[in-house]
Amino acid sequence: MSRAVAGDDGLERVACAASDALSRPVAIVLPSLGAPVVWPADSIPEALLGELVQYAVAAAAGAPGGEPTAVAHAVPIRIGTDVVGVVAAVRANGADVALGATDDGPWLEAAAAAAAVTRLMDDGRRSEQQDSRRALLRTLISGTAPAPAVTVADGRRLGVDLSAGAIAVCARTADGVACELPAELAEDASAVIGELERGRMLALVPLAGEHPERDAGALADRLGAIGFEAAVSAPRREPSLLREAVREAMLLAELACAPDAALAGQEKTYRLLIGVLLRDPEELELLRSSTITPLLAYDAEHDTELLVTLGTFLAHHGSTTETAEVMGLHRHTVGYRLSRVHEVSGLSPYESDGRERLSLGLKAAQILAAAERL
Repeated sequence: MSRAVAGDDGLERVACAASDALSRPVAIVLPSLGAPVVWPADSIPEALLGELVQYAVAAAAGAPGGEPTAVAHAVPIRIGTDVVGVVAAVRANGADVALGATDDGPWLEAAAAAAAVTRLMDDGRRSEQQDSRRALLRTLISGTAPAPAVTVADGRRLGVDLSAGAIAVCARTADGVACELPAELAEDASAVIGELERGRMLALVPLAGEHPERDAGALADRLGAIGFEAAVSAPRREPSLLREAVREAMLLAELACAPDAALAGQEKTYRLLIGVLLRDPEELELLRSSTITPLLAYDAEHDTELLVTLGTFLAHHGSTTETAEVMGLHRHTVGYRLSRVHEVSGLSPYESDGRERLSLGLKAAQILAAAERL
């Protein structure tokens, strides 16, 4: 059996060796590695295999209960003190007696040991694969962007075709606490997925797939269902633009977690401004400085809340009454503050042009603040 593992023949050879020695069907059940491995193939009914999986899962949880009635004998697969599965010999017929002879037990124990080694080797391969995915993604958010050909080659080594570009999906926890990805997502072979620091996950969904935009949206939905705030970039159809896709998705996810951002209904505007940031950061900074910066300085100097009042006013579609209700203020107080906004910024929040520029300036300030946090 050790030769079967060392020779990379895997669990099937281990099951075969045990089955031949015991003259009865053998199943190796390691739930983390997928379906049970059975020898001879198809010799165990599906219903019994289902019972064996449930038994193995319960054993791993520390509450195995009784063995399925058709099992002659089962031994746990252990890694250290943890039970990670079972090896079971199945009765050849209903009258068959259970195993128990000293010649039989060692074969099952040896099969369990070999299965444990296989599990450890698989864990190592998975860890190496996940490290490679994280390394590729981190090169796209590092200071120096890799050459497109390098990114494509790295993707191919991971089994993902990035030559036609990709969509980036970024997700993070609202509190920034690290959150482990479910195994089925972490090992998804259709995308490059990696868990980064501070509770942030990043993925590239290749455009070479059949339905990349649907797949990216579905991935974001699944991440949202387990507690992440997820954001999806626009497609980038050149490998040289993948860094832009990653940056866009990261900024959108950061904004979704910020207490002062309201992406709902305004995502297109935020995307446009993020595009400005990616092309020419100085232009976005100029927009902020010509609209919002004077208000920030005034609030800091006079301990006022002009900017908060403006943000609330814009979020409630220019309604002074709703702004007053939300902030617990008198309408006249809101009116006075908005007048001060006009005086300090030179832009009237009551006029369409002024309100539009102030709204864009506020979003620019939020995006720039999010970029500083990344």
